[in-house]
Amino acid sequence: MSKKRSVRILIVDDEPAIREVMKLILKNYEIVEASNGVEAVEKCEKKKPDLILMDIMMPRMNGIEATKTILEKFPDAKIVAVTAYATHKGKEMLEAGALEILEKPFGRRKLEELVERLIDDEKKSKD
Repeated sequence: MSKKRSVRILIVDDEPAIREVMKLILKNYEIVEASNGVEAVEKCEKKKPDLILMDIMMPRMNGIEATKTILEKFPDAKIVAVTAYATHKGKEMLEAGALEILEKPFGRRKLEELVERLIDDEKKSKD
């Protein structure tokens, strides 16, 4: 049985099934969930995640607005856009401050590698 890593990941998506799949893939991390941008901002304030996986198209506050709001409050936040609309909205997410885009549908390996790389980058910058 693998040990949980002391890394907190915020998964933001309005689809419970997507959040569930991501939680299963990232089971070795501490996971926090939000179902829209408003919740994402609140969870960032309370939980201070190490990485945020942000959907774009959501009710109440979309991922673009949530990304801008989070980065205003937490300029060092690491946000990755996770979207099926990479060609349409991806550029806006990158302009809002997202580090990169993970396009839906994604495979287990692609998500794991992305998270590992971003977490390892953060550890290297702290050393």
